[in-house]
Amino acid sequence: MKKIFLLLLVCLIVNSVVFAESKEQSKNSDEELQIKITAGEVVLDAVLFDNKTAKDFVKMLPLTVETWHPAPNFARAFDLPERIPRYEKPGKSYELGSLAYWYEGPSIAIIYNASRDETVVPVVPIGKITSDVSLFFDYGEVITVELKE
Repeated sequence: MKKIFLLLLVCLIVNSVVFAESKEQSKNSDEELQIKITAGEVVLDAVLFDNKTAKDFVKMLPLTVETWHPAPNFARAFDLPERIPRYEKPGKSYELGSLAYWYEGPSIAIIYNASRDETVVPVVPIGKITSDVSLFFDYGEVITVELKE
């Protein structure tokens, strides 16, 4: 009887350890991927969402790119070295700090001002800058986008 009890106890402990490790792995895979955007001397924190477009964008990092102004007083953008396939249906909704992929660019828009009801062109949200984005009102030079260490 003691052997059976001991065997059941060992099985219970092993199952608890396996379940805890599985839960931790699942938690980590659901987390947003952290990146940083360096604009001059300023480093901005950002996250990428868990969608196929964002995952393809990550494969291009690190990127050092020129920014341009497709929508003054609303968004800056930068071009990508290659087009990302159409996975998600684009829309025109956004939030302040959005990183939004425009298929036709192929470009990423950085929404730095919530001054419009919707984006100018249909985009796919791939992430969000979590730092203050007001820098982009005046900053229109080179940025570096890379994974955060």
